[in-house]
Formats: sequence, structure tokens, C-alpha cells
Amino acid sequence: MKSILILGLGLIGGSLAKAIKESELEYRIYAYDPDQLSLENALNDRSIDEAVDEIETILQIEDLSLIMLCSSIDKTIENLKSLKAIDKKTLFVSLASSLSSINDFVESEGIKNIIFTHPISGSHKSGYENATPDLFNQKNVISVNVNDLQENQTHEIKKIWSSIGSNIINMSLDDHERFLMFTSHLPHLIAYTTMLSIDDEVDISKFSGGGLKEFLRIAESNPDLWADIFSSNSKNLKVGSEIFINNLNKIVDLFKDPEILKELLAEIRNKKQKL
Repeated sequence: MKSILILGLGLIGGSLAKAIKESELEYRIYAYDPDQLSLENALNDRSIDEAVDEIETILQIEDLSLIMLCSSIDKTIENLKSLKAIDKKTLFVSLASSLSSINDFVESEGIKNIIFTHPISGSHKSGYENATPDLFNQKNVISVNVNDLQENQTHEIKKIWSSIGSNIINMSLDDHERFLMFTSHLPHLIAYTTMLSIDDEVDISKFSGGGLKEFLRIAESNPDLWADIFSSNSKNLKVGSEIFINNLNKIVDLFKDPEILKELLAEIRNKKQKL
């Protein structure tokens, strides 16, 4: 039986382990996480078969087919440093939300046995306790094959994503970073900035409707994770932030002309309704 190693047993890694175990796939699942409680819980509910205590012992796992990199960007790079000597038949699979920093490291180290598969799924809640086997069901997974790996090298990971209900979309690294900036990274940045901008004396639990609370929900996301993402995709985020600021100023300038402002807001609403 082939083995899979999941590095990082939080929301994404934990959900992946649970989904694979509930599928028709047959793998022996190993997992490593610095949080011993997460490992114990995963062993107890049989989402994983064996816990790994130290990164160094990973090199001893037999028939290790895939290493799923489910930690934060900085931890992923740290893990790749420790495991770059792994057998080239083992495929690294990164599930990161931003790819630039990891790819820079991969290129500098000459690591070829890696593919990026980013599931467009998640939650503002983190940790293994929030993991669910349905997290990836009916969701898109963006596959970025930076090293032009052949079908025989990528078949297995494609089969895993398909078996747990995900739809695979192939994309270039540059397109991934640009598109995700608009659809995920910039909205998170705006939510964090909006929360930062609210006066401390304003009790949003008393003086706001459901809309604001839902909008600010993503500002509860893991700060370590999002600091890494903002840094990794900073080039695109700077461009996106300038676009946002220019459009914000455009709307503010129209405060003095309500009729034209109404027309612009109607255009924006129509654009949203067509999505």
C-alpha cells in the first residue's frame, strides 16, 4: 500500500486526511504537526494511520508517494529545506494560497518534484477541530505545474482531488497569483483594513447590521497565514491596492454630485448581479 504524508494537520490538512479516508482511495496516511493534540485527535478518529514525531524520520517512511504541504508558506519552505533530499519519486504537493515565495525557493534549490494544487475552499476558522471531509467537495482546485511534470508524475494527485469531489483547473503561476489577488487576497486585506479603521469606541455588535459582521468575518482569519500570503503575493497586491484606492477616491469625489454617483453605483450593482 502506498503512503501519503500530510505536513500540517490544520483545517486544510485535517480535511484532506478525512476526505481521503472517506473516499475509495487506499493509502496509509502519515501526518506531522507541531500541535500534538491535533495528531492525537486525528489518530483517535482514524483520519490518519500514524503520527510522525520529527521531520527527520520522514525519510524513513516506506513507499512514500506524496508529501502534501499543508502548512503556512514559511513553514512549507522550512519543510522543503529539511526534505529536499527526499527520493525524487516522491512528489511534493503544495496547497498554499500564494505560490510566489515557495516557487522562488523551489527554483533557487533546483527542486523539480513539486506541483502546486490550490483548493479554492476554506474558512476563517482554523485548526484540526474545524476540519471536515466535505471541505473540498464540489470545489475547484487550481493546478499549477511549474516544472512541466508529465502525466505519469501528476496522475496520482489528480486522482486524489477527483476522488474527493474536486474539479481541477490548470493555470499558470502568474495567472494564479493575479486572479487570487482579486478574488481572495485583496478582499482579506480590505477586511483587515476596515477593521483597523473602525474607531475603538464603536461597538460593532450593537451598531452594525448583519452585512458588516459578514464582511468582517474574514478579518478573523489566521494572522500568521495571511501575513505570509500578503508578503508572498505583494507584487500583485500593491497593484490591486492602487486600483482599489483609485476607485475609492473616484467614489468619494462623486459625493458632491449625487446623480452621477447614483449612476456609478448602479453600474457597480449591475456588474455584481452579472457574476
